[in-house]
Amino acid sequence: MPKHVVTGLLIILFLGIVPVSCMDQCNGPCGCNPVFETEDFSITTFSIETLFRADRNFAFDPNRFYFHQTLYKAFWVSGLKPVSEIKKSQKGSFFLNTAFACSPPESYSIETLRTIRIINKKEIAVNANEILQEGAVINEKFVLTQNFQQEYNLTDFIKNRHRFLKNERLYLKFTSVPAGNIEITFDLEIELDNGVVYRFDNETMKVNGG
Repeated sequence: MPKHVVTGLLIILFLGIVPVSCMDQCNGPCGCNPVFETEDFSITTFSIETLFRADRNFAFDPNRFYFHQTLYKAFWVSGLKPVSEIKKSQKGSFFLNTAFACSPPESYSIETLRTIRIINKKEIAVNANEILQEGAVINEKFVLTQNFQQEYNLTDFIKNRHRFLKNERLYLKFTSVPAGNIEITFDLEIELDNGVVYRFDNETMKVNGG
C-alpha cells in the first residue's frame, strides 16, 4: 500500500473520524458510552444556617422578624469521607463491590437518618392557645422540605430511613401561627443509624404571623 495512503488513514483515525475509540466499551452495559463508578460516602460533619425564602430573596437579617412561612433552618452534610478511603484497609478489590452506571450517579451517604429532635430551650407563648414548654421536644411544630414544594411532618420523613445526597440541603419550617413577634430558641439533634448524634445548640428563629 502506498505510504501516503497509510499516512492518510492514520490521520483519519487520530482525528476520531472513525469511531474506534469506543470499540472496547461497546460490548458492555453502556454500549459505547462511558462507565462511571458510584462513590458513596460516610458522614463526618453537618452544618446549619437560617434561610429566608420569598418571591424576591434578600440577604437574611438576624435582627429582623420574618413571616413564619418564609423562614427555614437548613442543614446539610458539610464533611464526608469517600467509601473508597474507608475500604483501603479491607482485603479484596473495592471495585468488585462497587456499582456502575452509564451516566454519573448520585452519591449517597452510607448512613441513614435515625431521628431528628428539636428541643425547646425557653418557654414562650406562640399565641393565646399555644405555649412551648422549656425542655419539650417540639418536632410536631415543624415540617421538613427538600424542594420547598412537598412538605413532610418529621415522623413520616424519619420513617423513610433517609440517606443523604451529596450537596443536598434539608429545610425545617415552623408551622404554628404566632400572635406577634416571637423568638424560638431550640437545640437541634440529628442522629444517624450508627448512633452518632450531631447537635446544634441554641439555634434561634425570629418569626411572626404575617
